[in-house]
Amino acid sequence: MKCNKITIGIILLVMLVGMALIPAASAQKEDNYSVTAEEAFKHANTRMTMFIAAESDYEKWEGTYIDSKPLELYDINGQKLYYEFSVYKESTLISRIDIGANKTLGSALRLLEINPKPYNVAEAIEKSIEIAKAKYPTGKIVSTNMVVYDYPSVGAMTIVKDKTTGVEHRIFVDAHTLEEVQDKPATETELGVWSMYEQVSKDKIDENLKDWQKSEQFTKKFEQEINDIGIDISAPITEENMKKTK
Repeated sequence: MKCNKITIGIILLVMLVGMALIPAASAQKEDNYSVTAEEAFKHANTRMTMFIAAESDYEKWEGTYIDSKPLELYDINGQKLYYEFSVYKESTLISRIDIGANKTLGSALRLLEINPKPYNVAEAIEKSIEIAKAKYPTGKIVSTNMVVYDYPSVGAMTIVKDKTTGVEHRIFVDAHTLEEVQDKPATETELGVWSMYEQVSKDKIDENLKDWQKSEQFTKKFEQEINDIGIDISAPITEENMKKTK
């Protein structure tokens, strides 16, 4: 396999499409088009390998690997949105890759971020629950998930139910600042929340499903090509293996 200009162009195009984040309507059932973590891992490995293959300095990527256990990120409507994979070199986080958790989102790659700002999931969840209990001391905690509340902002969302009225309230906490985000629509000037699944009409879904299919075909083809030259795509990156892609 040769990583030529056309191949590099393809991966860059896929990345740009992913960053465009074409959402899908929430009317579709998640079970019909859901993506497993194992499927998402294959897409993440393919995109990362392609990205590194397009680089000239392989040495800096020596030993790089993707953690196969992703963080599940949800939409504020409760539907699973992304699998966020962390990319490490030894114990240092050097990249994050978001893969869509639903085929109606379109292309598999949603975001590839280099040198991301780390955040502590446990702290965000703890803070969200703490605020929920303080605001609604007699309420019942229904759930707490990590969410994309205002793309690309990530945070913890706790749902608490009033035991008397049955009314549910949502508490959002930003993952980086640990500050509460008000449960109101985001605007150009004010922080808030919005659902990615509720942004486009149903007629966009068919197009998004075709984009997913293209991503799936791309991943399978690349996996086969990389296996044919003796590279285990899920193994840590080595300079020797990257040179084989040329």
